[in-house]
Amino acid sequence: MNAGLDFYYALTSHYQSQKQEALAILKLYFQNPVAVGDHPTHLQDMKEWVKKLAEAEEALGVMDKHFILQVPDQPQENSD
Repeated sequence: MNAGLDFYYALTSHYQSQKQEALAILKLYFQNPVAVGDHPTHLQDMKEWVKKLAEAEEALGVMDKHFILQVPDQPQENSD
């Protein structure tokens, strides 16, 4: 594997992880708000997680738009 692919995979993994973290926390807020505890900042916290989710999804979209993953061709086996 080349360094370019390593960087591509590292970046996409990073943003996918951020996306999954935000989704997990937002699901907790929406599906089981009692588990989050008694905090007066629920709405502000949720706004921050929605922002993080949007940023991660936007970054993944930018990666897809501008940096198409091109896996090098595999060597063909000689069929002689």
